[in-house]
Amino acid sequence: MPTATSPIDASSRTREPLAARSSASGAPTGGSGGHGGFCGLLLDPAADPWGDAGLLGFPAGADDTTPPAPQSLRDFIAAAYPRYGFHRWAELLIERLQAVADGELSRLIVTCPPRLGKSLLVSKLFPAYFIQRHPQLFCAIASYSAELAYAHSREARHYYRLTGNPLSKDSAAVGNWLTPERGGCIAAGVNGPFTGKGYSLGIIDDPYKGPADASSRVIRERLIDWLRSVWLTRAEPAEVADEAGTIQRNLSAQVIVLTRWDHQDVVAWLLEQELGEAPQHWHVLDLPAIAEPMRDRPRFPATCKLVPDWRKPGEALCPERFPLPELLKIRTRLGSYWWNALYQQRPSPAEGLLFRKGWIQPPLPAVPGRPKRYAPLVLSCDLSFKDGKDNDHCGFCLLGLLEPERSPLQEARRRGLVLATNAGKAHRPGQLTTEGATAPDPWAELQIEVLWAHRQQLDLPGVIRFLLASLGSLERQGLRPDAVLIEDAANGPAVCQLLRRQVPGLIAIPPKGSKASRAHAVAPLVEAGQVRFHRRSDSLIEEMLAFSPRGGIDDQVDAFCQGVLWIEQRFWRGRGSSQAPVPMVFSR
Repeated sequence: MPTATSPIDASSRTREPLAARSSASGAPTGGSGGHGGFCGLLLDPAADPWGDAGLLGFPAGADDTTPPAPQSLRDFIAAAYPRYGFHRWAELLIERLQAVADGELSRLIVTCPPRLGKSLLVSKLFPAYFIQRHPQLFCAIASYSAELAYAHSREARHYYRLTGNPLSKDSAAVGNWLTPERGGCIAAGVNGPFTGKGYSLGIIDDPYKGPADASSRVIRERLIDWLRSVWLTRAEPAEVADEAGTIQRNLSAQVIVLTRWDHQDVVAWLLEQELGEAPQHWHVLDLPAIAEPMRDRPRFPATCKLVPDWRKPGEALCPERFPLPELLKIRTRLGSYWWNALYQQRPSPAEGLLFRKGWIQPPLPAVPGRPKRYAPLVLSCDLSFKDGKDNDHCGFCLLGLLEPERSPLQEARRRGLVLATNAGKAHRPGQLTTEGATAPDPWAELQIEVLWAHRQQLDLPGVIRFLLASLGSLERQGLRPDAVLIEDAANGPAVCQLLRRQVPGLIAIPPKGSKASRAHAVAPLVEAGQVRFHRRSDSLIEEMLAFSPRGGIDDQVDAFCQGVLWIEQRFWRGRGSSQAPVPMVFSR
């Protein structure tokens, strides 16, 4: 149990050689184990007329109780680990950990890619420094296994001793070691035994062993139960009273550091709690491997403080260890799902949120000798952008309504051929047959194919160039769009005015409702298998599975929904179908 002494006052002294240190009573600080023949010295300064604390050669004034300035964490790291590379991301983290040690910050979440060195800094060097600063307080380290937590504690003990700090002789085990002032470090695995022990600094480093644990609902719930019933209940109060009843400041800090595996991991749970009645006001250091525009990053509750990213979009986090070309190779090997989770710290549900993975259908097979016809073929564009280095991304989606297979008679009529007299007796869609049954309507089943999707960061001139180049390329492939849809909002009207004469079929679409409401309107069609996706629309599929009504990357999704809704509405109005769409899009 920590003493009632304020750590900011009593622990700010540095560990100097014993002969140069004295306690508040005038005696050298020797600890409970004693140091050589130093025991039995005069302890009362009033009974020490020579001012040498009973020790010949002890410098006069050495019993001055004014503590020197505390050593910084950066200086401690340089002394304990001379080879440490103080990269930019590490400097940011060191600043926040320093604030924790100084009592200025009590809640810190750090999410970053694997193999960056986060455990060395947070779970090994920082505990040693914290206990040096506050030798009467306890630090607790937890990880997915007791073995890993003990390994962190062992290294912390090593760096603590390496910098000249003594241990208590009666307790120096790696899982529970003490200082002469009866503070120290305790370690255990998550779901492990912390009962009967308290701490002023709690560090949780990688609570999940791997993706199987992080995606397991049972393991996630077990971890949250342990946090509530054990871990958080062992934290010392932020203020304590000494023997005289005086309220003094203590430390009660939590540091959570991990690589994101799952969208429902412990970080997601902690952030969800921020929306409740007792927010903890977490300080969040979110470090993607490759910088992204702020609008593309995950949203955090208003009660949290997000550390700004110092990089421009596209820059690597730690080029000294993982240069950008290497990161791009890793992204290719991992695939978008694991890359976004482990390296970009924005995991998405494997099965999707609004749009489910099982709904995504491949295109219908082409019949040899019968090329697919689309009526219409539409290029839908989301051109929300602004000038400057933080331009928003633009989304593009090429999609078309498949013409149904017609009977030879219908095909002849479509081509304007002269038919025999009795051919006019053929049943038209929707008419009653001689048996009284209704002839099937080939247009009753809406079937849309998404041929291509793209997302790119563009300014106004870039949008004009990209659109003209894309339309030219589609023309050469025989895929000239019948309509080019541009949302009539933001800078969309400016694009329409500039391109109206150059692009036939340009249509300004007034936005109706929010992006989320449009996505909800389209979701039933995707679920019913009436929208199919070609391979060149994989980037759209990735965005759809990660789409959340709460926000995030949605440029291609918005372009896709705009195109689907326009086709659906124009189709039913233009064809005058006698049957309702399957499913009824606006029934929800």
